[in-house]
Amino acid sequence: MPTRTKVVAFLVGSPADLINLISISTVFSYPRVDGKSVYATKILSTQPTQVVQGSGGITLADCIPYSEYTGPIDTLVVVGGISAFAEVSPDLIQWVRRRAPQTRRLVSVCTGAFVLAPTGLLDGKRVTTHWHHAAKLAQLFPKLKVDKDKIFHKDGKVYSTAGVTAGIDLALSIVEEDLGHQQVAAIAHTMVLYVRRPSHESQYSTLLAQQADVSGTRLRDLPAWAQSRLTQKLDVNTMAKAVAMTPRTFARQFELHFKTTPARWVQKIRVEAACVYLTTDDLPVKAIARLTGFRDELSLRRAFSQQLTMTPKDYRRTFGMARHIGFQLAELQNVAVS
Repeated sequence: MPTRTKVVAFLVGSPADLINLISISTVFSYPRVDGKSVYATKILSTQPTQVVQGSGGITLADCIPYSEYTGPIDTLVVVGGISAFAEVSPDLIQWVRRRAPQTRRLVSVCTGAFVLAPTGLLDGKRVTTHWHHAAKLAQLFPKLKVDKDKIFHKDGKVYSTAGVTAGIDLALSIVEEDLGHQQVAAIAHTMVLYVRRPSHESQYSTLLAQQADVSGTRLRDLPAWAQSRLTQKLDVNTMAKAVAMTPRTFARQFELHFKTTPARWVQKIRVEAACVYLTTDDLPVKAIARLTGFRDELSLRRAFSQQLTMTPKDYRRTFGMARHIGFQLAELQNVAVS
């Protein structure tokens, strides 16, 4: 018996951040069964017009005004943009409330949470948005449990993401629920994604966040310097010499800017590097420990337990690696939807 196509409806206002729309819709465009697409996408305009304007001047034509769409919706995706900060119309709020019970998933992308929150459907739910707007979301809608750090969240049928590239990770997670891990790994590989990130990963990598935090200080080059020397001894004396400070001054300045001790910081960036190896290579854990500067495999396991509450092998098993899957994109044509 053929599987009914799942409709993914994108609710978009003008001006929109089209990268959020395009990145997620691209993921849904890949899966096929018996030569037919698993998902069909619909672009619904929040205005009474068939045109949606992008914030960069790009225009989407042939959209459907939301009030005119009467078809089924499996997954409703509310896409963020500057328009999300405008007052949400009562008609749109009522439309979303009316459609939500028949919708399997309700998704907010980036600032799309500001459109969904007035409906009350996010009340009591743990949600995320782009870190830059998280405080404002929490202030305006105190009934939401806002997590500014994670790249995406799932709380019941409510999904939310930080948007931009994090939207790809959320979309892959949704497709994985429908089609399974192996097929999604093949899609990620086809899209040339270096690592398919799990939901608990931070919106900011340690290095990226800290490079921003120490910009303009003598510690500005330390994150990149340390990351390229993980197999070397990275104690206070060594790092202090690298930034031309005395060990005493270095230790004081380090804790002031990084809010942690040098030892804990080095452990964290070594764990991040190990995560990349575990999800993109098939090296033994013992070899990965050596490549990332841990004394032995036991030291790596202890660090993972402290920081991620899982073992390296569990991390690899859970988040896998695309190139370790024996699937090619063509095989997606024959995927059976359970």
